[in-house]
Amino acid sequence: MNLPKLVQTFFRSEFFRYGISGVIAFIFDFTVLVTGTEILGLHYLVSNIGGYAVGLLVSYTINVRWVFVHRRYAEKQTHEFVYFTSIVIVGLAISEFVLYAATETVGLHYTLSKVVATVFIFLFNFVVKKWLLFS
Repeated sequence: MNLPKLVQTFFRSEFFRYGISGVIAFIFDFTVLVTGTEILGLHYLVSNIGGYAVGLLVSYTINVRWVFVHRRYAEKQTHEFVYFTSIVIVGLAISEFVLYAATETVGLHYTLSKVVATVFIFLFNFVVKKWLLFS
């Protein structure tokens, strides 16, 4: 079965690969969030930080090895990781804010709030990482 060229191009795009990477990182992140909150008894905002840290490592590894073709700092991986981490820290601040607001103000369960926060973070991270690191 031949897919239209537009569809084929999309499936080969960095954005599509970034989406796959994001799903994998989200699974790790979400697992740590729920484990920390439900099993370890941590506050959900504390568990979110742990999950986000694990997601950072998973995401970085997949992003530099598979997602993005051009790496501005490929020769200076320490710089690249510091910039990547800085972007993720800004994303974490956004995530914590959205997670708190959606849970405490809107009344969503923290797991649903995490899904809402993830949508914002996914788009923010792609645009900023693509512009700053992988252009």
